[in-house]
This record gives sequence, C-alpha cells and structure tokens, in this order.
Amino acid sequence: VALAIQAVYAELDFPPITDEEVEAAILAHSSADMPDRNLVADMAAADAFMAGERSSLDVVRALQRHGYEEIAANILEMGRQRVIGDYLQPSAIFDGAFHVQSAINDANDYQGPGTGYRLTGARWEAVQQIPQAKSPREFIDAQLGGPSEKLVEIGDAKAGTRPEVVVAVGPAFGSAMIKTIGELAHEDVLAAILTGVASAGLIARVVKVYHSADCAAIGYAGAQLSGSGIAIGLQSRGTAVIQKKGYEPLHNLELFPQSPSLTLATYEAMGRNAALYALGQAPPPVAVQVDNGARLRLIVKTALLHKREMEEVKDQPPVEMLFNWEPDVA
Repeated sequence: VALAIQAVYAELDFPPITDEEVEAAILAHSSADMPDRNLVADMAAADAFMAGERSSLDVVRALQRHGYEEIAANILEMGRQRVIGDYLQPSAIFDGAFHVQSAINDANDYQGPGTGYRLTGARWEAVQQIPQAKSPREFIDAQLGGPSEKLVEIGDAKAGTRPEVVVAVGPAFGSAMIKTIGELAHEDVLAAILTGVASAGLIARVVKVYHSADCAAIGYAGAQLSGSGIAIGLQSRGTAVIQKKGYEPLHNLELFPQSPSLTLATYEAMGRNAALYALGQAPPPVAVQVDNGARLRLIVKTALLHKREMEEVKDQPPVEMLFNWEPDVA
C-alpha cells in the first residue's frame, strides 16, 4: 500500500514520498518514528488537488498505470458506492464483496435496554469486583483545585480592534480545574502560550468562555472577539485549537486533540504559530508526537474531566481575564 501511495504522489505531482519514508511507515510504532516532512507543501498540494479538476478517477488511473490493479478497483468501487448511497442505511457496513449489510436487510433481534446478551450471576459479580477499581474522584483528583490567584475575571469580554491573539479558555480553567490531563499546571500552560505569542511580536488577551465546554466552540467564540480574527481555544484538560474568524466551528487552522502528548514547548509553539497567522503568515503546523495508546489508556479520565468542565458551563457571555504574568522573551 505504501508503494502504491508513492506511485500516486509521483503521478499527480505531489511532494514525493521517499523510500526511507515508505520503510518508516511500515515499521513505525508512532509519529515519533517518522521522518520530518514539509507539511506546508503537503497541504498546499492537497488544497490544489481539491480546488482543481482532478478527482478520485485520476487516482484510480495512476494506480492502474503502475500495476496496482486491486487497489485501483477497490477505490473505484468505493466511489461507485458513494454514488449509489446504499451505505447510508442505518447501521450499514460493507462485506468483503462491497455488499451493504444494514439494519434494513440484516436486522438483529435487539429490542432495547434489558434485551440481548446479559451478564448474570457469578460472572456479573466477578466483573464488578475488579481489584483495580477506583472512584471517579480518584481518577481526576490531580487535575482539580481552587481558583488561581494569578488569573482573575475583570468584566465582560469585548471585541478587539488591534492585532492580537485571543486565548479563549474553558469554563473550568484555572478555577475548578488547575491542571491538564498531562498534569501541566494551567498557569504554566497559559504562560507558555503567551510567551509564544510575545516571541512573534504580538500581544495576547485571555478570555473565559462559559457557554460551552467544547473545544471547537471555545475557539470559535475566541475568534469572534479577536482583533486579528485569530484565537486559541483551550479546554481545561489541555485539548487546543487555533481558530480563525470566518471559519465554521469545526474548520480550523490547527487542531491539537491529543492533550496527553502536549508539552509546555508545544503550547509555546502553538502561541507563536497563532501570532504568525495573525500577522498574515503561513507557518508550518506545530509538530506533535502521537501516542497510539493514549486514547485507550485515558478514555475514562478524559470523560470524567470533560464531565467536570461541563458542570461549570453557564448561560453567560465570555469574560475578560487578567493574568498576572510578564513574558520572558528578548
């Protein structure tokens, strides 16, 4: 498959994939094992492809010309299935022959809660008595705390009129919660972001968004208030986004979904990139190492932290925050 992708890139004049990258993709455990690439060039090629006249049929032809008949046939069939639309049936999947199986043509006998296979008796008791069981509070105790003395509310947030980056934080940030899921102190995270902004020659403004705990909504609200139209949305557990005014909430400049992998250096680079976007530049995206086991390892903690932040959601507009801090930049 890697060689097939390499052939398609060459055929469509995309930035080339080297043999070393192919080998690394086969053997890599995570993104840390992959060579660096020029992501700006990759994204420019992707944008040009989407804006041009080419389509998946050009990909199919490229694969056929290079001898990858089976892969070409599968991609062509997926395109055909998108036109047919049968996969839009409830609970639909494709079998090995691309036949759709769904709740319509392959119904099950599930009749709602309490039906179907249920654990009972000794087996159910054994499952409940797991030795490593913890209370929900124990899972997130390290992230909880009281209001920060360095971060205080000073009034309703107003729309800016000068070049700036707005750092929009979630409703529990620096108050009900004081650390990210990676146990980085909120004050340190905020200082790192503001240092990054200052290093690019801009100022930052901190606002707290109360009406939502969703990362996209927080960033979107911040972008509406930013004088430059650029904002960083930051959930209390550490997930972040760089957002631009005029974009839809789920369309962003950069997204940082794996908060356990984010370091203070990452947050500083995030602040710098946001400032460069505000200055009209197009910096390379901030590189983040991917931990393939983080989702499984921390899914319960993630859910509990989000639940705790949701408890702080209020029906009120964003508020301006004063952060008692000075940048340590030349």
